[in-house]
Amino acid sequence: MATDSEADDSGEEGRRRFLSRTAAVLVTFIGGALAVPTIGHIVSPTLKPADNPLVPLGSVDQFEIGKPLKVDFLYYKNDGWVQERNSASAWVVRKSQSEFVVFDPACTHLGCPYGWSAEQNQFVCPCHGGVFSIDGTVLAGPPPRPLDRFQNSVQDGKLFIRQVVQRG
Repeated sequence: MATDSEADDSGEEGRRRFLSRTAAVLVTFIGGALAVPTIGHIVSPTLKPADNPLVPLGSVDQFEIGKPLKVDFLYYKNDGWVQERNSASAWVVRKSQSEFVVFDPACTHLGCPYGWSAEQNQFVCPCHGGVFSIDGTVLAGPPPRPLDRFQNSVQDGKLFIRQVVQRG
């Protein structure tokens, strides 16, 4: 037969076990309730679809047909919660009244900047002798492919390209 002191010990043990388990459940619940929004806040920028806004290059009237023009512009890059303002450039060739080709200013060989040679009527990369026609095809040198192009559109008399993707 159990004595009164043994009954008190087992009752005390039961209460302690109950309180310990209840406290553990409450701590787990509160921790989860705090962790889920915190993790969501940290991870959410990586889950957002990349926006690809239009970047203005200028009025279509500033571009002459058949004469490449280098245009400098600003664009914004979102990195998590930070928005960076960056500068870049592009070569614009107006092919007709309504048709434009916009080239990335980096040579497709090693990414060196190239320029337009009016005397030769072609794009020339001075680093390794890359030569491109006015339509971007490789004429000479080591570049493995034609010049990279930006998507472009004309809206309300202005030329736009899609947001620039930075090269790594």
